[in-house]
Amino acid sequence: MTTTPKLNVLLGVRDEPDLTHTNRYIADLLRRLASDPDRTFLVTAHSLPRTKKSIPAVAVITHFMMRDALEAGAIGSDELYLLFLHVLYVLVIDDHMDLELSPRIDTLAEVKAYADGLVAACRAGDADHEDPIVRYICRATQRLRGYPAFERYAPIYFHALNAMMEGMVQEFKNRDPSAVNLDLYMTYAAHSVGSNLGLTASLILLDDPVLYRRLDRLTTTFEIVSSIIRYSNDIRSYEREIAEGKFSSLILAAQKFGIALDEVNFNQQDILRIIQAMMISDVYDLRDCVTYLESGGHFESVIINTVLGVVCLYEQADFHTLVLNAGND
Repeated sequence: MTTTPKLNVLLGVRDEPDLTHTNRYIADLLRRLASDPDRTFLVTAHSLPRTKKSIPAVAVITHFMMRDALEAGAIGSDELYLLFLHVLYVLVIDDHMDLELSPRIDTLAEVKAYADGLVAACRAGDADHEDPIVRYICRATQRLRGYPAFERYAPIYFHALNAMMEGMVQEFKNRDPSAVNLDLYMTYAAHSVGSNLGLTASLILLDDPVLYRRLDRLTTTFEIVSSIIRYSNDIRSYEREIAEGKFSSLILAAQKFGIALDEVNFNQQDILRIIQAMMISDVYDLRDCVTYLESGGHFESVIINTVLGVVCLYEQADFHTLVLNAGND
């Protein structure tokens, strides 16, 4: 009998990450958020109870993403904090769209108009927008515009933001599993995890000089990362979603492989194995893609650390349930 190597081994990383211990970088991110003169970021995150609970885990993942670049001196604390704001925003907008909006109250047209307006405001740099959630991303993007690489990566950055919002709109629309198959679900649900936005921000902060000219390679890599994170998220949350009557890649995989919805509870382990196999297949593809990225710096390690960090987080907890212990540095 053969066993699949652990994720860190598949990705060429020596040790499994320990995401439960804080350190000086993580502590600094939390301090900076609390003391940022622009209160938009803290107040908006705190206005959403689940996002507020997720702030420490976001700091952990942000540091883990950039740990190699930090150690090499490729970025500093300012860049790390700005990336943290972007990663945190993904949870802000996801919680708003998922928990604050309801098909019983909000129409699809209204939700789509909101998403389109958010992207348009961000493109226009509307830093004083009346909606705090829109204002948050406008102001985070405004800070990012100050970096030299923003101009060359701006089309990719705004495309990532737009794709994330479109994915969330489609999630709002397709809450009936009978209307969607697995392949269709993954075309939008992978984008809604928002990883492309954070990864593009990291490219800008790293001042990468080449990857904007290798869009095909970059796009393929982003799509694989998004798919892995979506599968990992769905594996983590499948019991809750089944209980709540929601659907995810696991429910749709059950349909694809002939398992009726009323039999899902009796076949959970088989469904989990199917999704885990799909995720591992993506990990092998990602390993090959990263080999051919040929960035101008540390972006390959950012990709690997993002996947390893998020998947390992979901194996232990959710963003809003991760418990941190005191660290040593």
